[in-house]
Amino acid sequence: MKKITLLILCFSMTITISVAQEIMRSTLGISGSSSLVSSGSKHYFVQQSVGQTSVIGKFQSNGMILRQGFIQPPMLSSKVIPEETNLEAIIYPNPVNNEVNITFKEAVKEIVYIQIFDLLGRSVYTKEMNPAQQLNINLSFLASAQYLFLINTGEKQFKANLIKR
Repeated sequence: MKKITLLILCFSMTITISVAQEIMRSTLGISGSSSLVSSGSKHYFVQQSVGQTSVIGKFQSNGMILRQGFIQPPMLSSKVIPEETNLEAIIYPNPVNNEVNITFKEAVKEIVYIQIFDLLGRSVYTKEMNPAQQLNINLSFLASAQYLFLINTGEKQFKANLIKR
């Protein structure tokens, strides 16, 4: 009887140890919403999400891109931006002390939307500027850190890492 009890105890410990080492990804709940908010002449699309119980992915067809999963960082754009629409630009100096210059290698004819995000994905700077081949932005208010720099104009987009001293 002692041998059977010992065998059952060893078997149950082996199962417990092997299951305890298993990594399981899950969420506790799911909810969220999206709505269009108007303020004066401007319209904002507001999204919120809590939890994710299904797979995260992307589907593209006929120029439209549908994303499923957690909400991505916001982008100022009224259109879906296809993946092959890189904007050719140079930002300098990088690392930057107080002011950064942006020079576009191609003609810019539409409004330029500039956003800067910290490494946690929080928007720390947003600006809408008139079309120009060269822009100068004062970033003296930013703390010394690394940032994601995003520019949208028309259907083109430029991304870069920016280091603030």
